[in-house]
Amino acid sequence: MLLHRLFVGVRLLPGLVSQGWTRQYEDARIILEQNGDLHYLNISARMQRLFVRGGIVSAGVLLFMVLALAVTSVNLMWSRSRLERSHEEVYRALLSSASDSSGEPGEKLSMNDEQMVALAQTIRDRDISIRRFVDTSMVAVSQENSSMKSQLESSGLTEKIVKIIQQNAANGGFNLDDDVKGNPLLRGKVADELATNRSLREVLYALPSSMPVPNFSVTSDFGIRRHPISGQTHFHTGLDMLSQTGDEKVHAVKPGVVVLAQFHAQYGNMVVVRHTNGVESLYAHLANIAVKLGDKVTNDSVLGNIGSTGSSSTGKHLHLEILIGGYPVNPQKVIRTAQYVQQIQNKQL
Repeated sequence: MLLHRLFVGVRLLPGLVSQGWTRQYEDARIILEQNGDLHYLNISARMQRLFVRGGIVSAGVLLFMVLALAVTSVNLMWSRSRLERSHEEVYRALLSSASDSSGEPGEKLSMNDEQMVALAQTIRDRDISIRRFVDTSMVAVSQENSSMKSQLESSGLTEKIVKIIQQNAANGGFNLDDDVKGNPLLRGKVADELATNRSLREVLYALPSSMPVPNFSVTSDFGIRRHPISGQTHFHTGLDMLSQTGDEKVHAVKPGVVVLAQFHAQYGNMVVVRHTNGVESLYAHLANIAVKLGDKVTNDSVLGNIGSTGSSSTGKHLHLEILIGGYPVNPQKVIRTAQYVQQIQNKQL
C-alpha cells in the first residue's frame, strides 16, 4: 500500500511542480488577533510567487544531491566489489605460484596471513624499484634526446631532410606502440620520450660515419665558393680532399650497393653508392673505378683511387658528396655527427 502511494505521488509530482510554477497569485492578507487588537499581514503576489518557486528550486537541488549521493554510493560499492575480486584473484595466483614452486606435483600449499603480507610487501617493494628505475631511465633518455637534437641541428640537416630519412626507414620489426599497450609503466611522457629517442637514433644511424680517406686535408669546403675554372660564384655541393699520407685508396663512407660506376664528362670517373634511408654517397674525379654496378660494398671496400679526371678537375683530389633524398648535405658535418653518436653508444656499451 505504501509503495502504491509513493508511485502515485511520483506520478503527480511533475503536475504539482508545473502548477506551482505557473500559477497566478493574488495579494493576500492575514488577520492576527492579539488582546483584542487586530493586526494585518499583507503578502503580495510577487512574494508568494518567489516563495513557491524558491521552494521548488530548493527541492530540486536537494533531490539532485540525493540522487548524486546514491549514484556515488553505488559506484563505491561496485569499486569495492571489484577490489575484493581483484584481491581474491591475486590471492589465488599467489597460492598457485607457491604450489608450482614447491617442486612436488599435486601438492597444495597454503599461506597464512603473515606470509601473505610479507609476499605482498615484497611485490610492492619490487614494483616501487621498477618504477624508480623507469623514472631514472626516462631522465637519461630525455637528456640523450636533447644531445641528439643538438647534434642534428649542428650537422645542418633541415627538417625536410630528417623527414626524408624517417620516411625511408624500413618497416616492421619492433613496434613500440605494441609494447606500450602491454606495459602501463611505458605510457604518457615515457612513451613520448622513447618514441622520440628511437626516431632520432634512426636518423643518426642512417648517416655515414667514416671518411673515404683516413688522413686528409680539405682543399674546398661545402657551400658557396668561386669556381676554380669559370671564376663565377656557385654552390659547391661536396667536399674536395687530398690524402696526407700518400694512401690514395678511396673507401665507401657506409655499407651500401653501387648504383653507378662510370665516366662522367665533368666528374670524370664517378661512383655512386646507395645506402639505407634514402642516403647516397658520390665519389668523383677518381683515377680508376674498382667496383661495378650492383656490387655490395662496406667501409673497407676500395672504390678506386684519388685522381684528376673530368673537365671540372684542376688537380688530383677526391670530390665527395652526401645526398639525402637527392639533396646534398655537408659531408664533413654529417659524418662528424654520426661519429659522435657512435662514440656515445660505445661508451654506453
